[in-house]
Amino acid sequence: MTNLARGADTRQSILDVSLNLFSKNGYDATSVAEICQQAGVSKGAFYHHFASKQDLFLALMETWLETVDDFFQLAHQSSETVPQLLENMAALSGGLFDALEGGFPILLEFWTQASRHPAVWEKAVAPYQRYLDMFAGMIQSGIDEGSFNLEINPEHAARILTSMVMGLLLQAAFDPDGTNWQDVTLFGLKTMIDGLENR
Repeated sequence: MTNLARGADTRQSILDVSLNLFSKNGYDATSVAEICQQAGVSKGAFYHHFASKQDLFLALMETWLETVDDFFQLAHQSSETVPQLLENMAALSGGLFDALEGGFPILLEFWTQASRHPAVWEKAVAPYQRYLDMFAGMIQSGIDEGSFNLEINPEHAARILTSMVMGLLLQAAFDPDGTNWQDVTLFGLKTMIDGLENR
């Protein structure tokens, strides 16, 4: 194994262990020493890959956002109209929930730490605005293609859609086994599509 491959393995091991510890014990209660011990790495190796515990936390958040981005990209690839895109997002949401299974508590940590630390807040706000803009663009495209009502305000609709998605993720974080979250997502998006469609 090359040094580059070993370095990548070490970094991934630190990420995997920290995800488990942050989800189980919380960010504040987890120390760098504990992460290093469970990952089987030295503190020197840790700080070679991450400048600080917060830097590691932000890397975890970016990894989670990449999973979300992949989900949206997959939905786009198999859609011809905006209503179909929204339905495909709902149909594929089961894969997103599966990918995040066991990691939902980290979402609560992301939001908690974002409210406390400006650096985390800045990292959290940027993707939120990006998704908001993406949803607004989707709604506008739906209007332009004739699928959605001309009187729809794309920004307002995007904020409602974003609120629904964030609300579902929050509920899943609190109660991951409470229901079939894919079914709830599908129902929610179909209900929204019905309200947006041009009749």
